[in-house]
Amino acid sequence: MDPVNTLIEIAGPLLLGLACGALFRKFAYPRILPRLGVLASWVTSAANTWVLGVHLCIALGVAAACHASNTVATLMWLHEHLPAPPFALTQELLHAFFLGATFFSGYYLAMFPSSGSEEEQTSGAV
Repeated sequence: MDPVNTLIEIAGPLLLGLACGALFRKFAYPRILPRLGVLASWVTSAANTWVLGVHLCIALGVAAACHASNTVATLMWLHEHLPAPPFALTQELLHAFFLGATFFSGYYLAMFPSSGSEEEQTSGAV
């Protein structure tokens, strides 16, 4: 039963992030872009897509480091390389970071533009 729980623990936040990102891209994004005016070109630029890719890589790295199979090694590394934080670093805290990073991985995946023409139509520049 443990492999099933592990799969659900990974797939749950990932699919929730994909759904939230897709809903944001479908409903909120078209309403926000016209209000941005000149700044909409920055949001729809290729550089923004690269930044989104960097955020995805960071989220995947945090998710991999905080997964239950790497928790002990990550805690040891954090205690060796970081000054003492004002809160206790525990396995439960790293598990919460894992769930959040997995959610944001799905969210960032859903936020990638599917085509250049979709971005132009959304921003109003036909």
